[in-house]
Amino acid sequence: MMKNFIKEFRQYSKDNEKPYFFTEKEIQNSVCNALKLYSRKKPIIRQCDVDIVEKQKIYALPEDYQTWYKGLEKYDIVENCIVLKNGFYGTISFLYYADRKITEIPESELYLFYSFCYGDLLEKKVLEMTEQNIANGDLKTMKLGRGLELTFENGKNGREMLIDLAKNKKQPFFHLLNKNAIGGWC
Repeated sequence: MMKNFIKEFRQYSKDNEKPYFFTEKEIQNSVCNALKLYSRKKPIIRQCDVDIVEKQKIYALPEDYQTWYKGLEKYDIVENCIVLKNGFYGTISFLYYADRKITEIPESELYLFYSFCYGDLLEKKVLEMTEQNIANGDLKTMKLGRGLELTFENGKNGREMLIDLAKNKKQPFFHLLNKNAIGGWC
């Protein structure tokens, strides 16, 4: 499903002709960061069954595990493991808050991911370009790839304007996260 997201992101950002301004890996990393942020505020509840075997006292929790919801009250949780004090045979079944996958994002919220990723990637590119002294001083026009062109007002600092644009693209995503957050723990 990541391929579909990247394809749609390229349409959204108009970075859909080679040579691409944003690499596939950069987009994937940005999506992973957005999913982590989204999952902290809007986790999904999953079920897990752990089969207990003889002489084993430590069991790894799922990779997408955040915290347990129901079913682990009797057990010690150390980091991302269940630690048993005494042995028994059987299965431990529990519900837990989990990180979401891109396929678990409501379709109505996907555009916020495109916007966030665009802002995130743009901000990183601007900082990278500034470090390379490409975006110093006044900037009139900046080509960001085929179909991506920004024009600036006279006398404005191009770096600051691009950072502001990037932050504006990310802002609706953060509004979504702060609105109607599910769950919460200390």
